[in-house]
Amino acid sequence: MSRIRTTWERYYSTLRRLPRRLKKPVPFVIEALPTFRRYKIKRMLDLGCGAGRHCVYLAKKGFDVIGVDISSSALRIANEWVRKERLTNVAFMRGTMTNIQFANSHFDAVISVSVVHHAVKKDIVKTIAEVHRILKKNGLFLTNLASVNDPRYGAGQKVENNTFRIWEAFEEKRFEELHHFFTKQEASEILSRFSKAKVEPLEDKPNYWKITAIK
Repeated sequence: MSRIRTTWERYYSTLRRLPRRLKKPVPFVIEALPTFRRYKIKRMLDLGCGAGRHCVYLAKKGFDVIGVDISSSALRIANEWVRKERLTNVAFMRGTMTNIQFANSHFDAVISVSVVHHAVKKDIVKTIAEVHRILKKNGLFLTNLASVNDPRYGAGQKVENNTFRIWEAFEEKRFEELHHFFTKQEASEILSRFSKAKVEPLEDKPNYWKITAIK
């Protein structure tokens, strides 16, 4: 995880301004609001929150949100954003997805946007186990996972089966990043701890699986 930490710390520490794509929530989080209401979600974790776009959005919708990220520079940006918005129902802490520093059954929901698949398979499995542990009974997990149908599949350096280190480019910054690409069956298998799990292509990005799982 140290290489991932260094990569994202370098990215966020050199940002001069927050790009537009990191200022608004992704569609599948917005679309999940009725589901959050139906399951009476109150306390939420954003795992790999980055600069805080989903934390800010969900806090404004009335949820109590905690954001966790590996980059201290990302969390600095997020805290500044929250202070500017004068939000009191959101907080941030530094941490990793494989060792989440909260007690069992602590959250009603966990969201994670374009984060979980940036690891080798054993760390992804460990992350899913951690998410399951910190969720309350009937708690909801919402995330997306890269699909083997992604055109980037097979590019870059192969690390293990279905896992590649691929060059990414954001805001004119270029860096290597791990991607594990999932078949639908494999995505379903890593969610076997959950009582219910739905795996479907994202409508706006069909090269990703949308995951909705209930503990």
